[in-house]
Amino acid sequence: MKKFNKWAAMALSISMAITVMSCEKDDEVTTTPPKDALSEYTLLGSQKINNDTWNVSLYMSEDPFVGYNYVAVRVSDAATNTMIEGATVSFMPMMDMGTMMHSCPYESPAYDNTMDAYMGTSTFIMPSGGGTWMFNVMVSNQGEMDTASFSITVMAKAESKLYNFISNVDSSTVYFVALKEPMNPEIGLNNFELMIYKRASMMSFPAVSDLKVEIYPEMPSMGHGSPNNVHPVSMGDGLYQGKVNFTMSGYWKVNVTIMDNTDATLDDMGAFDITLK
Repeated sequence: MKKFNKWAAMALSISMAITVMSCEKDDEVTTTPPKDALSEYTLLGSQKINNDTWNVSLYMSEDPFVGYNYVAVRVSDAATNTMIEGATVSFMPMMDMGTMMHSCPYESPAYDNTMDAYMGTSTFIMPSGGGTWMFNVMVSNQGEMDTASFSITVMAKAESKLYNFISNVDSSTVYFVALKEPMNPEIGLNNFELMIYKRASMMSFPAVSDLKVEIYPEMPSMGHGSPNNVHPVSMGDGLYQGKVNFTMSGYWKVNVTIMDNTDATLDDMGAFDITLK
């Protein structure tokens, strides 16, 4: 009878053990928690309202700044922590300057399933240094209503994302122009989007959609502009979309001319500073 080599037996045993361990490892199911759609947003605060039955959380896409901000609100059942999706949610940003108060342009939110939140916007027209901003979120659900109020700090960016002007045609009308895109500019052709509002009162800043806009980018340090720019045109609800071409990195100034629908120039002194790294 052929003798079985003890070293071969040992090798076979080790091989079988490794195979079993490998199979066991492959059978393990590792689950990664789904990424929160608001994980890149900044949480500015949470409050319980409606006799502590609702929890309201306020987020913005970054720290609040003077200009066009994306706003997200989550409303949940305080007891079960489940989202309340069928509520009516509205905004009222308020600046208290001591001797006077005013609001700013904003878009009250609609529920967005992909973000699992009520999504809207707020265009802050001044920084907090001149007073105190309160961001009020009104919630109505199943016949019940209440308001969450958040004290927030609004900063002015080094390169301003908003300017205002008094109309050359009507000195009683003040317009606000906010840069929406590009927020992360690149060399080449970029989407160029503006939001334009006018002040109807200290509490009302309706969007304006019947204007004409022209843009003229220049690179002051080099003494040149760029080709292939597309003047923004109205898309409705105060949004104007066009294209701006940055041919190299560095500091650019995008000059903006705004006219009414009769081609009368309302303002030609506005500009946005944009630096490409």
